[in-house]
Amino acid sequence: MPNSVLWAVDLFGRVYTLSTAGQYWELCKDSQLEFKRVSATTQCCWGIACDNQVYVYVCASDVPIRRREEAYENQRWNPVGGFCEKLLLSDRWGWSDVSGL
Repeated sequence: MPNSVLWAVDLFGRVYTLSTAGQYWELCKDSQLEFKRVSATTQCCWGIACDNQVYVYVCASDVPIRRREEAYENQRWNPVGGFCEKLLLSDRWGWSDVSGL
């Protein structure tokens, strides 16, 4: 079985990895960043940090990164409860480009 990694975020925003070759959760090296969400594929991992910036970790490869992409997340902000999990029918799509479409 090839090596794979499971990514996780704890209650305090610290990111951990668990390898199929290892037995223990390992804290990621950059401990200054606190993350809200992390998602991963076999080639890379990305996450939204507590400063609302998107960070991408690309695994080492001989294939260079060829193109930069920008995506925007459209969320509804409620002053009482913060970001809402669901959008209204009149809201824009959850993800868009710079034009908002």
